[in-house]
Amino acid sequence: MNEPNRGAPLSGVRVVELAQYVAGPLAGRMLSDLGAEVIKLELAPRGDLVRHYPPLRGRASVGIIAYNRGKRSVCIDVKRPQGAELAADLICQADIFLENFSPGVLPKYGLDYARLRRRNPRLIMCSITGYGQDGPWAHKPANDVIALASSGILHLIGDPEGAPSIPALTMGDCSGGLHGFGAICAALYMREKTGVGQHIDLALDECLAHLIDNFYVMFQITSGQVVPKRTGSHHPSVSPMGTFKARDGYVTLACMIDQWPLFTRLIGRPEMASDPRFDTMEARIKNRAAVTQAVEAWLQSFESRAQPLAILEDNHILSAPVLDVPQAMEKAQMQARGMLETVSYPDADEVRLCRTPFNFSHAEVRVRGNPPMLGEHNREVLRSLLGLPQDRIAELTRAGILVEEERAQGRER
Repeated sequence: MNEPNRGAPLSGVRVVELAQYVAGPLAGRMLSDLGAEVIKLELAPRGDLVRHYPPLRGRASVGIIAYNRGKRSVCIDVKRPQGAELAADLICQADIFLENFSPGVLPKYGLDYARLRRRNPRLIMCSITGYGQDGPWAHKPANDVIALASSGILHLIGDPEGAPSIPALTMGDCSGGLHGFGAICAALYMREKTGVGQHIDLALDECLAHLIDNFYVMFQITSGQVVPKRTGSHHPSVSPMGTFKARDGYVTLACMIDQWPLFTRLIGRPEMASDPRFDTMEARIKNRAAVTQAVEAWLQSFESRAQPLAILEDNHILSAPVLDVPQAMEKAQMQARGMLETVSYPDADEVRLCRTPFNFSHAEVRVRGNPPMLGEHNREVLRSLLGLPQDRIAELTRAGILVEEERAQGRER
């Protein structure tokens, strides 16, 4: 029996992405990995501002490489009427228009949904903002960390005796990008049934609230008696569950509610199973410090964390070493599943990136090209999609309406 064709799930879908930093570009990156043609529309003269944030290596920035592989870059000055018209023409050739500017910015240039849909009723537009397109906070500027604060998440991260801690990853922006990707796929499916596109209005604040809905419920069903708060390195609702110190690093483990008697035997403290200070989950949470002390004493009785981790694994107790970034990248599991794929960019060595982690039985998901230099594909895209002749593109470039990095010319993909 022949295997079905392992094609790209979104082959034939065209996206114009007018987005900066992380949220919009992450959604666009995922669409690209699934086979969509993604045209990154950048604002002249500097393009996506993530291109200029350190650490930099020459013109190579972390953000442009991480979030923009597989896209084609067109750089237009939309503040000038000719540029705005050119951008609108390009957007209306797309299935999806993805943007993450503050409400009210794009309408100034005629790039709002109401105008665009009159030219292309099938267009799906996804807007990712801090607080959405309406409501009393819609006008407030917001980014990743601002949305973390307003959603309630930031209050939950860090040492309970100290200030809230900002996570190293851009959790808010990544949540917006992931929700945006899902919403776009749903809108594409609906368009297949109705023939009509729509506007998707996503707020980072709401995307993050969606992630901690269980805490909202916790507060309500306890009539306000339980107000979720920071618990540092440990889970607020399970004990033991968190990060524990071994001799040669840290271990994370989770003892589920039915595993406590087994766990106490494994750590050599069977009496804790029936001790009223520890015999229920509520009691263990209340006496978390004593539980943590017992766990860490056991871990540190071994020369290496590998030994207690092996015992926990053999007994189906959830556990893992806390790996740093190089260790996580090089672990055998990552290599075996082909998670990392290589791209190149001027001024940087070859870089391995994580592909979108979808593993389909009959479809292919992969990194589909290098990150683009600014305006690298002005000529290619504007000729093929809008039919602009070479001399017109050259004229627009001389006038500064189109911008192209010098070293983008003739670059091999």
